[in-house]
Amino acid sequence: MKSAIPILVLFLAASCLAFPAAAEVYYSASTPQIITKGDTFVVSGIGAKNSTVAVWIIGREYFDVRTVTPDRYGNFSLVYKPTDTMKFQNGQYAVVLQDPGQSRSFEIGPGKDTGGNLTVMNRGKIISRLGRMEDLPGNVQQEAEALVSSARLEGVDDVFLIRYFSVEKPAIYIDEIIPASGSRLPDTTTGEKIVIAGITNLRGDDAIHAVISDAGSGAPITTKDIAILPGSSLNRWMYVLQEPGLEPGKYRITLSSAAMGSEENATAYLIVKDVESRAPAHQPPAPLPPGEASLPDWLDTLLILGILFVGAVIVYTLTKE
Repeated sequence: MKSAIPILVLFLAASCLAFPAAAEVYYSASTPQIITKGDTFVVSGIGAKNSTVAVWIIGREYFDVRTVTPDRYGNFSLVYKPTDTMKFQNGQYAVVLQDPGQSRSFEIGPGKDTGGNLTVMNRGKIISRLGRMEDLPGNVQQEAEALVSSARLEGVDDVFLIRYFSVEKPAIYIDEIIPASGSRLPDTTTGEKIVIAGITNLRGDDAIHAVISDAGSGAPITTKDIAILPGSSLNRWMYVLQEPGLEPGKYRITLSSAAMGSEENATAYLIVKDVESRAPAHQPPAPLPPGEASLPDWLDTLLILGILFVGAVIVYTLTKE
């Protein structure tokens, strides 16, 4: 379904007998430490020379433990296919790597009690109950820490390394949606180039299928497959419809991807106006007919003062006579 390695847990060996003190999680096409449901991801590392390595994945309604045997140089790699990650739900997940230590044998392992609760076992004895798998929450830090804390038990030399990542459903987001508008984009004018853009957590080797249709009849006007562009955090996409754009009317833009499934999409609405119906940004005042040009305010004031002055002079003259 998908290629490459969207998440990588890399272990740099501090010695040939134990895991190192630090590791990081990388996601190649989205926000760091976030993977998209349905992606392939790989847990891998080096320097694991104490025999088999166990990989625990714990998350919302998900619990899985697998083992992998390193090569003679201590390198190992474990692939989780899209059929695995499609079972992931939105939320936080923990990946815990377990090295058997110098004994080269695991003391700690997974199990279930008679009530169906997931358990952490020490040589077959229950030391912690994690609850039923379907009840595992969106934040599994407590459950993961309970597993890792078992390394402190007497007689246990297993070494654990824990990292967290988040899972999101595949999604497409559209920029410039007008708030509280019902997914409406800013209006545009017929004859203009139309540019619609946004972000997505889909990987670069996916594609977005765009359909512009009449909002009333639903009849498709134009379709196009859009490439996903790398972004600094989330990936980006851009749909460009060159001039003359669209005829006046209301349109619906639908964006979908095979990675999202047939029933998931992103939609927005766009109104294209005629050139004449779009008022200019600034309308100058209408000119007055000839002979009716208005005077500046200061001239009006000066005229009134002049009339008052002339009247005062006349009254003074008549009074004096």
